[in-house]
Amino acid sequence: MSWFEQNLAETLFIIGLILLIVEVTVLSFSTIILFMIGAATIITSVTMYIGVISDDLLNALLIIAVLTAILALVLWKPFKGLQNIQEDKPVTSDLVGFTFMLAQDVEPNSVVKYKYSGIDWKLISPTFIRAQTKVKVIAVNVGEWEIIALN
Repeated sequence: MSWFEQNLAETLFIIGLILLIVEVTVLSFSTIILFMIGAATIITSVTMYIGVISDDLLNALLIIAVLTAILALVLWKPFKGLQNIQEDKPVTSDLVGFTFMLAQDVEPNSVVKYKYSGIDWKLISPTFIRAQTKVKVIAVNVGEWEIIALN
């Protein structure tokens, strides 16, 4: 315990870095509180190291708690906003671009199935496409292929 007390600033800095690394890499900012505790621990460590506050364990824990509360009040809303950002990207699939010959006509409101790789895919087309026409998959949804005719 004496080594810990003698090197309290360095130990707190290492603990703060570990908390930040876990929050950013493992949890991807899903629990914002670890980031705030880690930042408060590092700030406390730096102020202890430069001599602004005394290197006492009880003093350090009190300052970490106060700084965590301040950081939570200041940073909670911006970090919650970061968590709610979503990118709506279309689904990419290696099936997009697949070409094949239609066995039967496809109409905009018809239910036509195409068996591929053991799955019955529902074919969707915005226009009428005749049987024996070469088509290309342009989008893949759950159980569905959106197709267009190739000329």
